[in-house]
Amino acid sequence: MNHTDALSLENHLDRLFGRINFERHNTPRAADFKLTNMLELVRRLGNPHLAYPVVHVAGTKGKGSVCTFMGAVLSASGKRTGVYTSPHMETINQRIAIDGQIIEDDQLLELLNQMQPVIEEMDCRTTESGFEKLTFFEVITAAAMLHFANQKVEAVILEVGMGGRLDSTNICQPDLCVITNISLDHTQQLGDTVDRIAREKAGIIKPGVPVVSGAVHPEVIPVIAETAKRCSAELFVMGQDFHCHPATEANSMAEDSRRTGEYGVVNRFHASGSIRHVEYELKDLEVAVFGHHQQLNASLATAAVQVLAANGWPINAQHVRQGLRTAQLDGRTEILARDPTIVVDLAHNVASATALAATLQQEVAEFATASCRRLIFAASREKDVQGMLEPLARIFDQICLTQFTSNPRGMPLQQLAQIAGQVSNPAETEWLTMSDPGTAWQWCLESMEIEDFTCITGSVFLVAELRPLII
Repeated sequence: MNHTDALSLENHLDRLFGRINFERHNTPRAADFKLTNMLELVRRLGNPHLAYPVVHVAGTKGKGSVCTFMGAVLSASGKRTGVYTSPHMETINQRIAIDGQIIEDDQLLELLNQMQPVIEEMDCRTTESGFEKLTFFEVITAAAMLHFANQKVEAVILEVGMGGRLDSTNICQPDLCVITNISLDHTQQLGDTVDRIAREKAGIIKPGVPVVSGAVHPEVIPVIAETAKRCSAELFVMGQDFHCHPATEANSMAEDSRRTGEYGVVNRFHASGSIRHVEYELKDLEVAVFGHHQQLNASLATAAVQVLAANGWPINAQHVRQGLRTAQLDGRTEILARDPTIVVDLAHNVASATALAATLQQEVAEFATASCRRLIFAASREKDVQGMLEPLARIFDQICLTQFTSNPRGMPLQQLAQIAGQVSNPAETEWLTMSDPGTAWQWCLESMEIEDFTCITGSVFLVAELRPLII
């Protein structure tokens, strides 16, 4: 194709999704991840990743929430702030946002047109010299970096895609590194023990750059501390340097939520800490999402912005309150309807499934009073499905297993059912299988009574398929 030939957005996206995509690849290997092509791509684009301060966020659980919380706080402080997260739930645009607004189609088209000559040149180089082709994640990550530079943002929050050390985002030169909680996930690529995974995540730590860690696993804490010490990076640790305390009557539903149709979750907590010998205590902070784990995520984000404030960023307590209160977290124990109640959640590993089960039991009033509690569940092939289903099987009356159709990484239904048969099931849950999410949702619709409770979880890909149907 000639450089002057214009492609439609649909053409661009077809080509983009046709690239090697480890979010859709069944068995990516550790050897598949390297930074050589990414560094060359951004060099040819003018090194857009160096045009603004960056906060780099890695972890197993909660990193998307932490990025969103931090982005909202920085936007509240008056900084034009870009946030890059992955994977997307419904459209690729959701990965790239500035001050909470996702990139528009015409902006994305302009961006991909701008990148096209460079991508073509690198594709030709691949053919001629045997270099590996650019991957989907490399191209969309570079696109985000370029968009933020084009839009002259004043700060960027970058979420790691997988791991950290060799993730495409790790070409950045951050002002701050943040590590969320770490547990077993992506074991084929990152290692089969928590400490090995932690070493990959800690690979984002840079010499002299401060680190804020929300990791509490006893095998993880020393790994991060060792890496930070080796890099002479100042380290702030949850439970030592900063703390999260649930507020009295921490969680409640807004009184007028049924009348207005807005499901106004108010989740209150206190955050405190000492950053460079400066004490802070923020009482009755609010986030509009269920779960103690989200209090921890918001507390981690709060500590992180305190470090930025100590480095001279103009952030105060009011910015923190406003940002946390207004941050939008779609897909995190998100109530889409009531009477009957329908909830979606992006839980996709054992830790997040366990947190979801606790949140539903402890904080969602409709779950406790439901006449029937129904779950639609699907997962990716490499996940610990038995570990995910164990806490969920104890609390649901019916579990419908299915296989999402939007991604080839979906665990085959027969394999999913076999694993489900190994789940301890003291509650005598009724198990069903449905060939695809649409069929499962139709079964739900036909079965629902007004006091029923339905939850959809197990994978972002499952939620992505069903959320638009539900809405």
